[in-house]
Amino acid sequence: MPIFQDEKCDKVLSLEEALDYFSAIDISNRDALLGGAPTLRALSNNRTFLARLIAEELKEADSLQKKNQYSAQVFALGGGRNFFMRANFWPAAHDSMYQASGPRPFFYDLPHDHNFDFLTVGYYGPGYLSDFYEYEYNDVVGYLGEIIKLRYVGREALPQGRTMLYRTSVDIHNQLPPESFSVSINVVADFSDQLASINQYMLDLPSGMITSLGNRTSLPLLCQAAAEIGDEECMDVLDYIRVSHPSPRGRVAAYAALARLRENEAQQIWTDALADPDRHVSVQAELRLAHL
Repeated sequence: MPIFQDEKCDKVLSLEEALDYFSAIDISNRDALLGGAPTLRALSNNRTFLARLIAEELKEADSLQKKNQYSAQVFALGGGRNFFMRANFWPAAHDSMYQASGPRPFFYDLPHDHNFDFLTVGYYGPGYLSDFYEYEYNDVVGYLGEIIKLRYVGREALPQGRTMLYRTSVDIHNQLPPESFSVSINVVADFSDQLASINQYMLDLPSGMITSLGNRTSLPLLCQAAAEIGDEECMDVLDYIRVSHPSPRGRVAAYAALARLRENEAQQIWTDALADPDRHVSVQAELRLAHL
């Protein structure tokens, strides 16, 4: 279960003060991030800063949130060393945005874990709901169709002033609409190597089946493109990636591309993959060999 805190806080901070605090701590240290809960709660006591920022964005509607790389649900607030801060908007099921777009743009009923820690606080409204599960990351190979053993640990909401620390590759949530429109504020750890190398899983409930991988990396797609239109130089690079790349998912993609480019050598290529030290590679090699 993510770590919830409900301690009362009367302090009020500006956005700039909160950003300065999180810039000064070691975001990679989970305890240090959790120690920022009072700071985030103090920011949530500032009842004017977000409305002011929204008004400023509306004045520039033609270039609205142009640096925001996430969905329209997310409102970027700034960031610092290895983190960024954002506000998330959570419409209720009866709100017009939900009625027009459905649940998917707001990640409702899309069970998933995260490959980063984040600290969040309820800023407005009763808060979105989440059904929470836990799993053992090291027990998971990480291929599509794999069944993960999930432990249901409860349902919680994030009302105004409540903080939650969500843990990388431990917690799984299935987010549900709030009773009425709500807003949360997140501090998100942002380490590019971690995001590219640690699998994020989208799941089916109640089976626990992995339905997709959510990593922010283009390597698997580039490997697939190489498999379709690659030349000898592409094959040389893929040969290097399959044995040297730090990401197991990247190595699998390179093996798959080579097996496609050298169809007459596919069995040997996947046999070589059996020796990979990571189960994400070796188990998928076994599965591929079984279907050759």
